[in-house]
Amino acid sequence: MRQKFANFLAAPFIGGALFFLYLTWTKDSYLAPWIIPFVVMATLIYVFSPQLNWWWYSRRPPALPAGLQDLLERSTVFYQSLKKAEKQRFRDRTALFMMATDWTPMAWPDETVPLDVQLALATQAVTLTLNRPDFLFGKFEKVIVYPYPFPSPEYDFVHASELYEADGCLLFSAQQLMLAYIEPAKYYNVGMHEYAKAFVLLNPQLDWPDLADPAIWEKLQVCSQMSRQHVESVVGLSDLPALPVAMHHYFIFPEQFRVVLPELAARFDRIFK
Repeated sequence: MRQKFANFLAAPFIGGALFFLYLTWTKDSYLAPWIIPFVVMATLIYVFSPQLNWWWYSRRPPALPAGLQDLLERSTVFYQSLKKAEKQRFRDRTALFMMATDWTPMAWPDETVPLDVQLALATQAVTLTLNRPDFLFGKFEKVIVYPYPFPSPEYDFVHASELYEADGCLLFSAQQLMLAYIEPAKYYNVGMHEYAKAFVLLNPQLDWPDLADPAIWEKLQVCSQMSRQHVESVVGLSDLPALPVAMHHYFIFPEQFRVVLPELAARFDRIFK
């Protein structure tokens, strides 16, 4: 998943600069001005390397490592329901989403967000946007990941996930995330929950349902076997809105959702195409 294209592009210019530096040092100092254009080009490539890498890889998406693809096959309910061509698009977009996201590790020993955690989060986002031309969450590209539940400036007690709109970032506990990713029928997925909230904020023009009636929680429990108490205990926050929970169940428990909430399922069908 490393971004190498800009490095390859810069290599001949770095080599040229070193070559003329060598000639200047050993042969003739008048060759020194030839170093400048090579250094300038290498510097420009370095400065614009994110844009160059994205231009290249968006046209030639990198393949997911075999281990991550196996994990995707085993654990992503929505992916399992797709046809072959759609699965390829899902894998391509997942790889690109992992590349485009600003992953910020907090309290990890090696100061990096593990790739399986990145995959588990990227697949939730891509599930929501697979059939849309823009599959990135531009305003929310910063993702902060803790190994365990955490307090934050917004909530000074431990919880498992959060969307902080003011800074355009999402925060997650990897522990709760991975439990749900591995056993989706047993645990509520905080990754899908927060990306669903972000998707709603980024697409206010869509025909979102009003799920203010408390009775909706009973129906959501019927189609998922997850009570409101379970959902709120996993997230670690109370008084959660029902809409992201409904979006979660629509993708994680599709058959039950269509039986229990057919009208809402049809509405989501139009939204997510």
